[in-house]
Amino acid sequence: MNRDFEFRQLLRAYRAGIITEKDFEAEMARIEQNSGNGTSGGFRAFGKTYKSEREAIVSFLDKGRAAEANGALTFGNWAKVCTTDCIRSGLRMLAEREGYHARIFEDRLRELGAEPRAEASAQSVKVRDCASDPKMTDSAKLLEFDGLLGNPEELIRPIFDFADRIKEDMETKEALKLFAEDELSSAKWLKYACEALNAPAETASTNSAA
Repeated sequence: MNRDFEFRQLLRAYRAGIITEKDFEAEMARIEQNSGNGTSGGFRAFGKTYKSEREAIVSFLDKGRAAEANGALTFGNWAKVCTTDCIRSGLRMLAEREGYHARIFEDRLRELGAEPRAEASAQSVKVRDCASDPKMTDSAKLLEFDGLLGNPEELIRPIFDFADRIKEDMETKEALKLFAEDELSSAKWLKYACEALNAPAETASTNSAA
């Protein structure tokens, strides 16, 4: 039986009062013990070995939900103090994109019988504070992001690889593929905006020095 279907049926039975909380937890444990994705070594993702595919997915969705919710605030706050017309609407679009990722991840997390627990990392909060600073120029903020992003393809590749390794939970698999495409698009746009806003100033500075 497909594990995703089994989890859904079990969750429905628990919510309908057909089984007790104790029975629900026992069945969840049983399913997880048998969900090693076909290997005795568990499910490998992001340099870590999880007991099951589901455990890896729940962990990613929870951490991703927290990160994306913080991202929505980051770009939303930046858009409010942005003084560069050509990127303001782009920032608003990034905020909306991050926000709906967070909502989808939380919905899926709850469908899998898990509760949101993760919080945004200290580094993510620091980035949000930087982007929200009205005294910092947009070009300087873009340079900060440019340094964090590095190579967008390499940055996002682990998410594509994670999605490819999912064999049972096809619903989450396809959602993560779309998520990775969104993240790649966002990263590329930020790199492009950084180059567009900072290249002229750098060129002028070089010419002046010469």
